[in-house]
Amino acid sequence: MLVTNRNSQIYIIKNYKKTIMRISSLDILKCIGIILVVFGHMIGNQLYIRPWIYAFHMPMFFMISGYCFNKARHPQYSSFVVTRYWTLLVPCALYTIISFLISPEYICEGRYHELATQLPYALWFLPILFIVEILGYTITCFEEKRKIFILLLCAGLATYFHYLKLPLTYRLIQVPMCLLFFLTGNILRNYTIVEKFLANKLMSLWQYYLLGLVGCALTYIYVRLDALKHNQEILNYFEIGMVFACFSAIIGVASFSVILAEKKMGNALIYIGKNTLVVMSTQGIFISLSDYYFRPLIPSFAIYKPLSFIFVFACCFIMIALINKYIPILAGKRKIL
Repeated sequence: MLVTNRNSQIYIIKNYKKTIMRISSLDILKCIGIILVVFGHMIGNQLYIRPWIYAFHMPMFFMISGYCFNKARHPQYSSFVVTRYWTLLVPCALYTIISFLISPEYICEGRYHELATQLPYALWFLPILFIVEILGYTITCFEEKRKIFILLLCAGLATYFHYLKLPLTYRLIQVPMCLLFFLTGNILRNYTIVEKFLANKLMSLWQYYLLGLVGCALTYIYVRLDALKHNQEILNYFEIGMVFACFSAIIGVASFSVILAEKKMGNALIYIGKNTLVVMSTQGIFISLSDYYFRPLIPSFAIYKPLSFIFVFACCFIMIALINKYIPILAGKRKIL
C-alpha cells in the first residue's frame, strides 16, 4: 500500500521495526530456560537444585511469550488462531506420535494408556500455550485496570481449582496461572524500563551481575527453607511467597542473559533460544533413550549424568538443524525454508 503522508510513513516504519526487532538477551533467556528444563528433568533433588528450577522455569516461558506477543502482527483473530494451530498444536500432535514410535517408555513398557490424562514429556506446554494465547489475544487489548482485574481473577481461579483438588488432566487447571504470567509479561511490554533493562541500557555490567546473584540466591534461600511446597508446581495455584520467589529468579536469570549478550558469548545460545520448541519437544525422547540404553552401561551416577546431559543436548542441537531444513513443520513453521 502506497503511503503519501510522510508522518504516517515514518510511524509505520517505526512500528514495523519495533515488530521485527529481536532482543538478543531474550533469546539467550529462552536458551537458559530450556537448558534448565532439560536439567530439571534429568536430576533429582540434590542440593535443592531441582526445586529452585521448578520455582520459575515454566512461568518464565509464559512471561516471555506474553512480552513478545504483538497483536499488530495478527490483526485478524481467525488468522491468528489458524497460525497458532499450525505452529503449536500440529507440532504437538506430531511429536506425540514420534514419542510413541521411538521412546522406550512406550515401545517397551506399553504406557500408551497415559495419553488419556497427559501428553508425553514436556509437550503439555504447547496446547496450554495455545489456549493462553487465544485467551490473551482479546485480553491484551484491555486497559490496564481491566488487565489487573483479570490477573487477580486468574490468581483466585488457580487457588480455587487447587482447593477443589481437580485432577491435573492435560494440565488444564494450570491455565489461570499460565495466563497470569503471560499477561504479566505483556503488561511489562508497555514499560520502556523493561526494554532498557534487556538491552543493557539501564545499569553497568557489574550491577547486572550483582542483581543476577541476588535474584537467584533469594529464590534458592526461599526453596531451601522449605517455604515452597515441593509436591506442588508453582503453576498449580497462587501463593504469594512462591510468586515473589518466581519473579526474583526470573529477574536474576534475565540479568545473566544480558551479561552473556553483551559479552558476545551468546551466538550458540541465541541459536538455541530461537529453537526452543524443538528442544522442548525432543528432549524427553532423548532422555528416555539415554536412561534406557546407556544408564545400564555406566553404573556411576556421577559419570553418567554429565555424559547423559551432553548426549541429550547434542542430539537436540542436531535435531534443530535437521528439522529446520527438512521438516520445518516440527519447528512450528508452515512453509519449507
